[in-house]
Amino acid sequence: MKLNFLLDENILYHAIRGVDLHDQPDDTATRLVRTIVEVCHSLIIHEVVRVRYIKILGRLRGEKSLHLAPAYFFRQVLNRADKRTFGYEALPTLPEGCSDIPRKDRCLVQAALISRPLFVTADGPLYNAIRRHPELRIEVLRPHEALDRAKGRPAD
Repeated sequence: MKLNFLLDENILYHAIRGVDLHDQPDDTATRLVRTIVEVCHSLIIHEVVRVRYIKILGRLRGEKSLHLAPAYFFRQVLNRADKRTFGYEALPTLPEGCSDIPRKDRCLVQAALISRPLFVTADGPLYNAIRRHPELRIEVLRPHEALDRAKGRPAD
């Protein structure tokens, strides 16, 4: 079954660098991006998300990566219509009572409200805020949970 994911831009950073949230060696995000590509899942990339991805890719462009080269993400995801869906529609407003969604991440959550993909983040405050609001109807996953789902295993 084809799944749609929205990756917090930090997941892309972690995938390229081969690190976790604390910059410790961890290839989970790398394996997640590669699995999404190899298993024929796709990324939902609203314009606000695309801009964030481009900033991360630009910042890491010159880095040699033993994990996931920025060029791989461009070729295998951004340039392939079967691996991503771009969105340009206006962002919906967040429901009442969601003021605890971190301000810097509100546009990501709003983008997820449009198509309700599996939202992947390693950011604890963002993860917890989304989980506190079932009315959002957004399934939020940590990278290892998303990797399990991408491989066809149910998340814990």
